[in-house]
Amino acid sequence: VGNRLFVASDTGDVHALDAKTGCAYWSYRAQATVRTALLVAPYTPSSGGNAWAVFFGDLRANAYALDASTGQVIWVRKVDDHPYAAITGALTYDSGRVFVPVQGLNEEVQGGRPEYECCTFRGSVSALDAGTGSPVWKTYTVGEKQLRATNTRGKRQWGPAGGGIWSSPTIDPRRGAVYVSTGNGYADPPQPMTDAVIALDLQSGKVRW
Repeated sequence: VGNRLFVASDTGDVHALDAKTGCAYWSYRAQATVRTALLVAPYTPSSGGNAWAVFFGDLRANAYALDASTGQVIWVRKVDDHPYAAITGALTYDSGRVFVPVQGLNEEVQGGRPEYECCTFRGSVSALDAGTGSPVWKTYTVGEKQLRATNTRGKRQWGPAGGGIWSSPTIDPRRGAVYVSTGNGYADPPQPMTDAVIALDLQSGKVRW
């Protein structure tokens, strides 16, 4: 974008490079590994006017906005407090908002350990204000956790869980919708929005189908 190449890494370093020479304009270190693609989109600075930002997420479920020209932090927003929540799908932009998908694969891995109270992660997508990072809405893909049983080690077992969103949301401006696809469930009871394609209202996050 604008003769700049924006790249990220397993170390959490994000770089803005000259597309012709590879020379660095700026670098920034996120709080965790950045596996998402980098989105460049407009935002409105607090001082007014228009500018461009680089939006991305990390493996600790933090969403970021950096000024594309300077690398200055505009905002950082933790979109999910679950210890195994992560962002791997690229953020999507529409009309002054960014849409953030969240997955929680690492909890499913922990679920194989009898010492772990499986499982409590819930997939979600959040709409944030592109200029401030303030939440506009958040929609979960599975219901709230409930105690299901106790295993042979005496550990409580929870559910439902899962339904992580791995890929980038798709915006449909004509229908006013955002589409996301979800992964599998981690714990009973089964949920209608796991292993599914979901249509959400673009303005409110309400599930349409």
